[in-house]
Amino acid sequence: MHEYFYRKGIVDIDFKNEKIDNILKELLSMKVKKDYFLKTKYQKTYDLRPEVYTYDPCFLSALKKNNVKEIVRKHTLRNLTLSHVQVRIVEDENSYMNWHRDTYCNQQGELIGQAPAGVKVIYYPKFNDNEKEYGRLAYLEGSNRILFPTNTYDNQLFGILKQNIVKPRTGKAILFDTAGLHAVIPENKGERSIRLIYNFLEKEQIDNISTDPQNIHQETSKLYEDMHISKG
Repeated sequence: MHEYFYRKGIVDIDFKNEKIDNILKELLSMKVKKDYFLKTKYQKTYDLRPEVYTYDPCFLSALKKNNVKEIVRKHTLRNLTLSHVQVRIVEDENSYMNWHRDTYCNQQGELIGQAPAGVKVIYYPKFNDNEKEYGRLAYLEGSNRILFPTNTYDNQLFGILKQNIVKPRTGKAILFDTAGLHAVIPENKGERSIRLIYNFLEKEQIDNISTDPQNIHQETSKLYEDMHISKG
């Protein structure tokens, strides 16, 4: 299990929750509960605010029900904790986030991002069987194992490594190493899509961001860890 993830950097996992599907479908139509709103971070994207985990308990409980903590541990051999949860709607005909790594060396050779890199679990829902299966994310398999002195060398990998195109699916999500090259696939004209994003880091990395208990990453991690030690 962990050998495959080590080599590829991406793997499919089970993620089933009918209530989350219903909420995401409603949010996709821009219907938001009182005291919550959709805020633009990148052009033609909308993130649920102020916090996803307070919008409905199912966003966290789905992780326990789908055994995500243990699945992440078995694939990464790391004891990672949840650092952030996002719901994002996209309607951009250009990729708002083209090929990039979350952890990389810039043109000056400086290491940017978390080291070691975190992982993400992203769920791209498919709301009906007739929905056209457009790609949502492209991932360059194995690029997570290659760190060049600067990111200017990354283009050489596209002639060597295989692209994994992630499509919306019912009951399935992806787990991937954010050190690998990945890109958001643009939307078709006049259409929009939605995704649920879980970010995982080492607890020590979250502490380096902030030790304030009210910091969003600390709050998220505590809720996640408490959920797994509570009864039921």
